[in-house]
Amino acid sequence: MNRRQYLAASGLVATAGCTTVGSETQLTPEDVIEHGSSVVFPFTDDGEDVLRFQLDKQFTGDEARVYYPFFISTLQPAGDRIDSLHLEFRSPPHTDGFSPAGISLREDAHAHKATLSRDGDDPSTTILDLSDTTDIGRASVRVDLLLEDDPERSPQDLWMGVEATLSSDGLLAGGYTATGDLTVEFP
Repeated sequence: MNRRQYLAASGLVATAGCTTVGSETQLTPEDVIEHGSSVVFPFTDDGEDVLRFQLDKQFTGDEARVYYPFFISTLQPAGDRIDSLHLEFRSPPHTDGFSPAGISLREDAHAHKATLSRDGDDPSTTILDLSDTTDIGRASVRVDLLLEDDPERSPQDLWMGVEATLSSDGLLAGGYTATGDLTVEFP
């Protein structure tokens, strides 16, 4: 049952375990789902799917290369929109002075909306911010990226921290916050 549609249709304002009008709910990250070259990181509210982050590797085989192309995309139910997206990337080990993962934006998809920078407090972390989603937030938000190969580490692990805010339309209009992290192996 789709709890949000049911509550909106029935006129109920709040029930046990539900969000009250205009409030913000912290989404629960579920277990990462790996399928071939794709990794899905789902977030739920009371067992209901609200947001999915998907990382897709865009290369075949496990041979070493200079860059590994991949993209990050979101999927959320109709009526929910991504308001902001903040991603952090780094390759283990997470020690001071360690060279950060070589992450760069490709010019495809929503790259023109994103900014890429280094964390001032932790230069081993690359930050991607997508704070203006006005014209794209209701659909899937997609950012195409490249990971530079680290010849000293094969396979290479990439840690990704996720933080997103969402808003919801309807009677119980409120917001969501999704935070979590995962590690993906390249190649």
